[in-house]
Amino acid sequence: MQITNGGKGSGEIQPESADQFKSGRRNFLRVAGGLAFVRAMPSYAVGGPIHVASMFDVTGGLSIYGLPEMNVSRMAIDHLNKSGGVLGRQLQLHEFDTQSKIELYSRYAQEISANDDIAVVVGCITGASREAARPILSKNGKLLFFPSVDEGGECDKYTFMQGTDCLQMETPLVNWAMKNAGKTFYVVAADYVYGHVATAWTKSLVEKAGGSIVGVEFIPLDVSDFGATIRKIQTAKPAVIMSNLVGGNHAAFYRQFAAAGLNRSIRIVSPSFGLGNEQLVLTPEETKGIVVAYSYFESLDYPENKAFVSNYHMAYPDAGPLMDLPAQVWIGWHQWKAAVEKAGSTDIDKVVNAMETGIPFQGPSGKVVMDPISHRNIQDVNLATVNAKREFEILETQRQVRPSATVVGSDSCDLVGKDKNSHRMILPKI
Repeated sequence: MQITNGGKGSGEIQPESADQFKSGRRNFLRVAGGLAFVRAMPSYAVGGPIHVASMFDVTGGLSIYGLPEMNVSRMAIDHLNKSGGVLGRQLQLHEFDTQSKIELYSRYAQEISANDDIAVVVGCITGASREAARPILSKNGKLLFFPSVDEGGECDKYTFMQGTDCLQMETPLVNWAMKNAGKTFYVVAADYVYGHVATAWTKSLVEKAGGSIVGVEFIPLDVSDFGATIRKIQTAKPAVIMSNLVGGNHAAFYRQFAAAGLNRSIRIVSPSFGLGNEQLVLTPEETKGIVVAYSYFESLDYPENKAFVSNYHMAYPDAGPLMDLPAQVWIGWHQWKAAVEKAGSTDIDKVVNAMETGIPFQGPSGKVVMDPISHRNIQDVNLATVNAKREFEILETQRQVRPSATVVGSDSCDLVGKDKNSHRMILPKI
């Protein structure tokens, strides 16, 4: 089939010759500001394909996250199609490379919104990219699955989150640090929405646990020189660093921290380190002692995970280890399929109602269950540290941790109660 009209609007679907439906074939679809790919699927599905989309930073500074996420999005679509599709129909994935540019998220969200055929978007990485796309998609009746760790606060009937929120990650990190390192914390954080909200949670949780914050610093995403920050840490003498840093440039912090010898006396805990496989570009000496908390690690001993890892590395043999974000993409697609088949339709309100029954999924990270109040997954959270082989070793696991329905210092969200018609973002009072 061929999508005409430049990808804008619903597009007119035209038949093509049968030899153009070979597995893996791509049509190229020009869109404003960049190039989107459409993965064409066989034409034999009853009723034709269901159109779906992903927006990820496949190129640019955030590609360390976005490329593996798009890889898994492709893999999930191929897997679902080979397993009979959804409602007996094949899926056709529209791929949008947002190039690590926030403006492209809003532009592509408008493109997707104008296409009546697209039933769901699994995409976005950072809170900033989500908030560039979410209001547009929601306003135009498009379903968004956001497969990323994030700050929380999304209170949108048409948005579902797969990744762990700040409360799910930072609570075990703070508790572990208080028990194993000390009670004084210095926070270094990315200077955008996630970093600020995560830091608000850090402050609240440390205070609740009986600790204290001796310093906070917000670092722009393009900064890679942490000399001044290191000197401030040396002066403050904390027992623990809570690193809410993000992106490839911020990986330099860990190298400079170790070069100053601070890793011999100060422990680092982080809800963001390793999401882009930063441990592979650093030495074991530079990552020694860093403790992280995620729902997913490649080493998890579940049959579903062993198959997931094997298939991924077979499809992408040059890719690095799988971390949390790509696994959440896989979970997102499968929860959406389960909801559509429970609803018997791709109609957005019917799918939302099905999701709010508490759609479960047994996947690479174990069991997850959708919490209808917050539209977030109840899931296991694993504490882990990097070993000498640059692999994450799990220290402990907390089972079926519930997400937060409250934004720190602010309002709460109940998407099956008082907020059942909400399409908003709740901001913390920080």
